Amino acid sequence: MKNNKIYLITLFIALGFIVNSCDVNTEEYKAVSPVDSFVSTSASVIVDSDNVTFEVIVAASEAYTADRSVPIEIGSASTGSGLDYNFSGNVDIPAGQLTGSTTIKFNYDPITPNNERELVLRLVSTSEEITISYTKPVIFYDIELTINFDNFPTETSWEITDSSSSVVATSGGTYPGGSTVLNETISLVEGDYTFTIYDAFGDGLCCSWGIGNYELIEVAGGTTLAAGASFGASEATAFSLP
Repeated sequence: MKNNKIYLITLFIALGFIVNSCDVNTEEYKAVSPVDSFVSTSASVIVDSDNVTFEVIVAASEAYTADRSVPIEIGSASTGSGLDYNFSGNVDIPAGQLTGSTTIKFNYDPITPNNERELVLRLVSTSEEITISYTKPVIFYDIELTINFDNFPTETSWEITDSSSSVVATSGGTYPGGSTVLNETISLVEGDYTFTIYDAFGDGLCCSWGIGNYELIEVAGGTTLAAGASFGASEATAFSLP
């Protein structure tokens, strides 16, 4: 009888160790389910070159034992074009880490100047969003026109038109007789243009009635955009900025 009691006591102690061991193991290997969120929910970016980037950072509520790829989609509230940027579509969070990031590269050329657009990114798991506003600033370029007149300055006039054939700068037809040189600076935004010079008599600036010429340059780079001397009633030259 005494041996039975000892046996039962030993059995209860053993069972207790087994139960406690199971509890410890369950706690130790409990599954982790991180909740992800953006570190910030809004940002502004100035796209003033083709090398502008923005880092999107995602934070997890808990570290995970393996690498994770957090899917991100472009929200329907985005107002820009997919040509405006390069985006991988996810953020990788390394094992044991609480944050991960991906880089958005903005493409300068497709973005319209002075027109704010928004890229909205949404976490697929939580529907949380970040709104990235981006703007391409208007950049002005100074161009300088030099005209060395022939003997009849009043016959000379000129104009600059843009890609839609709208006149953006014009002058002439009223230059005083006896004028020798014109120097004029014009500021234009980037784009495609045409410079046209006119002679009302139809003999250009050279060479029957004086030795004249003209030159249009981009001031910052010193690039010649248009130049000439001998032409008839007019001469047109297309150029682009930058």
